[in-house]
This record gives sequence, structure tokens and C-alpha cells, in this order.
Amino acid sequence: RTTQDPDNMGAGIQVSTRPYWWGGMASVLGGLLFFLACLLNLAFLSGTAFKVKNPLVAFERTKTGIDATAQAAAYKKYLALDEDLLRQLWEYRAVSANLSIVASAITTLSFFLLLATVMSLADCFDQHSGHKASKTMLVPAFLFAAALVVLDLTFNAGQTTTSAFIYDMWTVDYQTLKALEISYVMTNSREMWMKAVVWVFLGVGMSTAAYLNGRSNMLYSSWTFLSVLIALLSFIGFLAEVGRLKWFLEAAALDIALAVLVSFFLLPIWMVWTGVYLLNIRDKEFTEVFAAAHAKIEHMTGRASVASTRFQSTAPKEMAHLAALPIAHPTVMTTRR
Repeated sequence: RTTQDPDNMGAGIQVSTRPYWWGGMASVLGGLLFFLACLLNLAFLSGTAFKVKNPLVAFERTKTGIDATAQAAAYKKYLALDEDLLRQLWEYRAVSANLSIVASAITTLSFFLLLATVMSLADCFDQHSGHKASKTMLVPAFLFAAALVVLDLTFNAGQTTTSAFIYDMWTVDYQTLKALEISYVMTNSREMWMKAVVWVFLGVGMSTAAYLNGRSNMLYSSWTFLSVLIALLSFIGFLAEVGRLKWFLEAAALDIALAVLVSFFLLPIWMVWTGVYLLNIRDKEFTEVFAAAHAKIEHMTGRASVASTRFQSTAPKEMAHLAALPIAHPTVMTTRR
């Protein structure tokens, strides 16, 4: 529902009673999509949805927990470019290609909705505190994160579909398979650094949101704590992503655990919480700002109308005075030249 200003100066201005409802809806939907994307990524990594399993995910359950001995053995075979393991790995990649693309697409859509949420949140922070960090740090951080996720989607889709096509349609012997795996790893290294930088921008954005809320007290202090927690885990996620180059098994396990903790639990909670806040905002607290601006406009137009009235009342006298002044005739002016 909208309300329209009856005065002439505000005749074309409409103020919604829920000015941030679209940001709230985007936030709630984005939180659910982050939850779904995490489930799909877990299904892709574990291979539970396919008959062919991922040979590099070889954890075995025991009575006391999870045995990682098989995982370490599979990784040693992978470093030795074992033919049986490589063929099983590429069969799994070909089968799970569609699921990988769908998971990446939903993750991209989730970050797009996160960006819409942050833009609404930045407007709220700007109204409450007027701090420039809401536009100079908060929005750009999430904007760059979303842009990198879009690039990751395009690269991942091209790599996944082309790899599946090559393995299914071409005759691949052992030597070709080793060369193909090395090429795949080199190409996939770009995705690793993209994800690492996404962690950094997410951490910077969450830190800025926590700082702005600490200054304005717009949301509860527990929301600030949740933002700080996500920011801290994001910076650790960057280290875990880059640490795969040195400690692959340990860093990969930590990265997966952080991705589940953030994308499956904390970030959906943060987005739903923010969405509920944005949906519950009425125009009451923001119409005060609008009313102050409108009063300033009326004050300025009132001064302009007073000046116009004074000019209209004094203009005839001034014009008569000017008409009575002696003005040299053009011929006289020419003679004097």
C-alpha cells in the first residue's frame, strides 16, 4: 500500500508502508537457497546420489567415529596417478556433471539474493546512522563476492560439461587420461582461488555489517555477534582453501566443514533474520526523514514565494524610475564618437 502527498510539491512522491519488503523477501528466499545449495554440494561431493562413488571421498564409518585411513590411501593413489582410481574418478565426474552445474547455479542465485538483501540493509544503515561505510564498504564487498561466484559458475559449467564430453566421446588411454587429469587440475586451480577470494569478501562484508550495527543499534546485539562469527569463519575459510596447496587432506576437510557450518546453518539464519527485520519495517520511522526533507522543501519554496511577491510589488516602481532616467540618443552618441 502506498500513500501520496496531497501538496503540489509531493504530488508525484509515493511512500510505501513497507519500503524494504522486496529486500526482506529476497533475504528469506536466499537463505533457503543457500541451505538447498549446500545439500546439493554435499550430495555431489559424497556421491550418495549416484551408483559411481567419488574415490577421493573414502571415509569409513566405525563404531567410534570416522576412519580416514582409506581417504589417505586414496589420496596417495591419486598423487601416483593410479589408472584405476583416475578412471573411477572421471566416470564419477561424467555422471555427476549435471548435479554440479545445478548446485553452482543455485549458489549463484543465492549470492544474487544476498546482494539484494545487503543493498536494502545498506539503505537502512544509511537512514539510521548515515555512515558512509554502508555504501563504500558493505555493498562493494558483497558485490565483488557475487561477481566472482558468477564467474565461477561460468568456468565450472564449461569445465564440467567439456570434461564429461571428452571422457564419454573420446577414446582415452592411460597416457591421455593422465594428461587430461593434469589439465583438469591446472584449470580447477583458478576455481580454488576464486572461492578463496569469495571467502575474503564475505568476511569483509560481514565485518562491515557488524560494525555498522554496533554504531546504529538497528538490530539486536546477537545479530552483530552472528555477523562477526560468520566473518571470522570466512577468513578461516580463505586459509583453508589456500592451504590445499600444502596440506590437501586436512585443508579440504576443514574447508568442507566450514562450508557446511556457514552455508548450511549460519548464513541461512543470518539471511532469514535480516529478512524478517526488513519485512517488519514500516514507513513510520522512515517517514520522519521524509517529513523533515519535505518541510525543508516547503521552507525553501516559502522563501522563494516571499521573494517573488516582493519583486512583483516593487517592480512597477523600479521600472517607472528607470524610464524617467535621461538616456543619450544614438545620434548624439555617434556624434561624440
